[in-house]
Amino acid sequence: MSPGENIYFSLLGFGVLIVIMIIWLILRKRKKLVIVITIAFVMGYAGYYLYYPTLRVNTHAERYQQLEAYLEKTYPDKQLAISPKHYEPGYIVGEFQVNDSKIPSMGVTLRVDKDGQISQFATWSNTGYPPAQQELWREIAFYYGETYSLDKEIDEITKQDEWIDGELTVFALTINGAPSIAIFNYSHNSYSFLELKEGERGQFVSVELDGYLFIYIDEHYEGKDVTIHSKTGGSYTLNALEQKGQLIVKNKNNS
Repeated sequence: MSPGENIYFSLLGFGVLIVIMIIWLILRKRKKLVIVITIAFVMGYAGYYLYYPTLRVNTHAERYQQLEAYLEKTYPDKQLAISPKHYEPGYIVGEFQVNDSKIPSMGVTLRVDKDGQISQFATWSNTGYPPAQQELWREIAFYYGETYSLDKEIDEITKQDEWIDGELTVFALTINGAPSIAIFNYSHNSYSFLELKEGERGQFVSVELDGYLFIYIDEHYEGKDVTIHSKTGGSYTLNALEQKGQLIVKNKNNS
């Protein structure tokens, strides 16, 4: 049993003990009746304790069927995977991990309560720690936009270019066709998401950070030049025909 369930049975047992003590005090002159009642309470407690694992299994199976019926009705066009189908130690009865079969790396945790009400309890991702600094951009798919749910359409995110200087990691991306720049800090022990900025389709986007100016011009940009005005008052004019489709990095400390 889980620690929570052990506490539950400990408190329940203590409550039974208190009730028995009160009964002994009230009916102390009728010992035979008190003994019968005490045996009944003890046997009831022991029987419930022994039956509890079966109760968990049966309750979980019933709620699995309720969830399966709900998902089939709500998302008839999606192939959804639900786990665990059968109760397993370490899981909470009535809680299930659900994901679209097309997206096995992320999903939601749904809870079915005793009244059959179904709600989203949490989201999850099993991608683990990014194995390579160059793959950090994939993390954006899970966090981008609204909290992930089965109703959310996964955004189309494509890496176009990257720039890495030690732990500072910058990606030029297209998100649903719009030019974007994402910036991370990465080490072998941890990583942090610093900034994400999106531009408009067919335009350009720029971000300033730690003395650097990062620029990404959409491949479909129709102009010949792009002029970027930095926060410090400087400006940069770029030849869009030659530099669009790639991440441009300007070190303002050296300019």
